[in-house]
Amino acid sequence: MLAVIAACGGADPGDGYVARDPCTPLAISIQRADPATSAPQRAGTTAALALWRGRGVTAFDPAPDPAPDTIEIEFADAAATFHGIYDPAHAQVLVNRDLTDPQAIAIVVAHELGHVFGLGHIAPEERQSLMNPGNLVTPPTEDDQRTLEARWGSCR
Repeated sequence: MLAVIAACGGADPGDGYVARDPCTPLAISIQRADPATSAPQRAGTTAALALWRGRGVTAFDPAPDPAPDTIEIEFADAAATFHGIYDPAHAQVLVNRDLTDPQAIAIVVAHELGHVFGLGHIAPEERQSLMNPGNLVTPPTEDDQRTLEARWGSCR
């Protein structure tokens, strides 16, 4: 069992990891260790990639084979207050297996992919953002897109 009590422990910029460029091909592997992912888990992960594509991210477009970099998405048992975490040392996003709503899964996976791209948490009182800790409903916003483009430039 994955016993994490925070809603999201994804690394924020400055934690010493190298963020991935949202315009450079990046393969997504869903749970290599346990291929028995559910339909909502697959649908939520696919929807998360579409949310970022809708904000101009091209990293998930068909990548060359083999892809230069891969992020693994894994669903694991966890405390109820835990939604997801990005582990940069293992290039892995862990998501609470108890999340069953594909829309909530999409938001959690998209949030953790925001950490992959170097985005940090945004306090809810600062503004509504995909990167609000514990977020299960807000997709990437225009401000999230502007923050990503300020860091990396536009993928277009």
